[in-house]
Amino acid sequence: MRGGREGADAGPWRLVHIVRRRVPSRRLWPWLASAAAVAALVFGLLWATPLFAVKDVRVFGTEVLDAAEVASAADDYLERSILRADLDVIAAEIASLPPVKSVEVSRSWPTSIHIRVTEREPHLAVPSGGETFLMVDSTGVVFDEVTEIPASIWNVELAAPGPDDLATGETLAVLQSLPSDLADMVERVEALSPASVTLYLEDGRTLQWGDGADNDEKIRVALRLLESGYEHVDVSAPDAPSVS
Repeated sequence: MRGGREGADAGPWRLVHIVRRRVPSRRLWPWLASAAAVAALVFGLLWATPLFAVKDVRVFGTEVLDAAEVASAADDYLERSILRADLDVIAAEIASLPPVKSVEVSRSWPTSIHIRVTEREPHLAVPSGGETFLMVDSTGVVFDEVTEIPASIWNVELAAPGPDDLATGETLAVLQSLPSDLADMVERVEALSPASVTLYLEDGRTLQWGDGADNDEKIRVALRLLESGYEHVDVSAPDAPSVS
């Protein structure tokens, strides 16, 4: 019994002994204090000294956007410590520009901020005012205006293009579903309402598609009827198509 009590009493003392052994020796305290002081000094130098002030902003990946416009998002941090630059704030301002799909902002020591932009790619060209075209990406976002349609871009007439416009969404669904042999026939597209997507073919024929539902069945029926030589094909109801 006595031996059991001694064993039980020894337990807490062992714990205290172990904890004490893990506490740094007093001889280490001066070194730790010196390291902390050096770290504070380095941080202070980085924060306050002009040697680490932002001198330039470099922009990569812009074609539609003006690089100077993108760089201006970091103007507030020029000649200030590079540590003070709020990269999230800079990125948020750039991301709000319509042509920007994504952006990455980073520090390039000792005195530069780098901005890498991924721009949206045009998918639709929508006539605007008779002389220009709105560039619309694959998600329906309008991000640019040009005077000529780039190669391989769909020429699409839409009343109000945008990511929340139903006609834009239905048109994108239709065009993204077309096989290459049918897509190559299309000269222009008209979609003045969500259910009235119409494909105008290069040979003068028209293909009334309707909305973006049942695209696989519409493709099968449309190809069969076009091969038969009809001038006007309506597959908006693919189970009951009409021709003329």
